[in-house]
Amino acid sequence: MQEQGANGADKGTPPLFHEEQRFQIWMFWVPIAIVVGLVWYELYQQVFKGNPSGSHPIPDWAAWTLAIVFGIGLPVFGYLLRLITEVRPDALILRVFPFRGTRVPVGEIEEAETRDYSAQQEYSGWGVKNTRRSGRAYTAFGTKGVQLVLADGDRLLVGSQKAGELAAALREAGVLVR
Repeated sequence: MQEQGANGADKGTPPLFHEEQRFQIWMFWVPIAIVVGLVWYELYQQVFKGNPSGSHPIPDWAAWTLAIVFGIGLPVFGYLLRLITEVRPDALILRVFPFRGTRVPVGEIEEAETRDYSAQQEYSGWGVKNTRRSGRAYTAFGTKGVQLVLADGDRLLVGSQKAGELAAALREAGVLVR
């Protein structure tokens, strides 16, 4: 009997396809940079220059805590965050690490097709999205992906820098690829 992984996939069976994509778009990193800059600036002003903000400033220990959590933790979290896509013989597994993922059994995928997409126009940006018009999407960056039509009629777009290889792996798993 095969041991099952966290997403229900056999640990002993190598995936047909595996891809990890980091969120590399500027719209992801600019807000993080702004928060980090503000936190370190406020820490510098309060602790090192003795010029705290507001009429009821936070204690120095709280300023240090915020600097560590947001000034270091937020960029580390942003760096660790990534979209993991795996095709196994029985399922497509999508996960935004470190969060839980989703498992789509191959039998529920009616068809797949590689295509270009616009994350901004179709899904209002990258990430895990769900819209009435375009369906669900798992994207990290770029404009290439594989559009899936599921047995219940739902659509799922999987963004990939290796869309052709992803489609080939789905074909190998038994999915009709157009």
